[in-house]
Amino acid sequence: MLRLPIQIIVIGICAMVYGFAYNSFLIPHQLSSGGVTGIAFLIHQFVPINTGWIVLLLNLPLFIFGLKYLGKRFILLTIYGVTVLSLSMRFFPIHAVSPDILLSCIIGGALYGAAIGMLIRFGGSTGGTDIISLFMAKRKNFQVGFLNTCMNALVVCLSGLFFGWNVTLYTVIAIYVAGRAVDMVYTTQNKLTLTIITEKYQELSDALIRLHSRGVTISDAEGAYTHQPKKVLTTVITRFELNETKHTIKEVDPKAFVNITQTMEVIGRFRKE
Repeated sequence: MLRLPIQIIVIGICAMVYGFAYNSFLIPHQLSSGGVTGIAFLIHQFVPINTGWIVLLLNLPLFIFGLKYLGKRFILLTIYGVTVLSLSMRFFPIHAVSPDILLSCIIGGALYGAAIGMLIRFGGSTGGTDIISLFMAKRKNFQVGFLNTCMNALVVCLSGLFFGWNVTLYTVIAIYVAGRAVDMVYTTQNKLTLTIITEKYQELSDALIRLHSRGVTISDAEGAYTHQPKKVLTTVITRFELNETKHTIKEVDPKAFVNITQTMEVIGRFRKE
């Protein structure tokens, strides 16, 4: 019952932290970032429209696209997060907290990277390139992080052409720090293996299959302490499915023991949709 309100509160706070970091550390020093936010910053230099509104306008067609391919709940939470981000960038004053550009790109990158990590962890995203990368990862055998890096590199190159390579190199530092911050807050692996010990193995396996349309393996086991027979469920999910999966497990069997491990590679048939 409390899950959705908690998601709304956390995503809202993280979106505001992102907006604060951008207006207080990056924009005053003409530092950009990757993705749609970086493109919005470039447009802002030539069109007298607040960066927050440009972010929202650029994301609108992506919301419609993502609604069809990535799921209603994820997109609705993403729309909410991007809306709060746009409003916060509209109302937080553009004012440099520090005159030091290196310090600003490190602190600003760390803040907005941590905010992105928490947004993803609680079932949302910052929209833009996240939506494009997720769609392409579902259709082709690409890593989401690799796709995001390619699109961020394009934005950085454009920034270099317009604002000079000196400032752009600081932007690269900000993007790198942001990426490390995301890694600290949220797992960077694309796939995760879940090992679940539960007494409600049939109900839980059915629920996981309905949720992901993906196979679940049921194995026999024995508790070393009680010597009672147990059932172990094993399945592989993508990192963006982790939040929904944990919620489903708690709904079916709150007492289930779950071990989540990072998976480097899956060989064989793995449904991505």
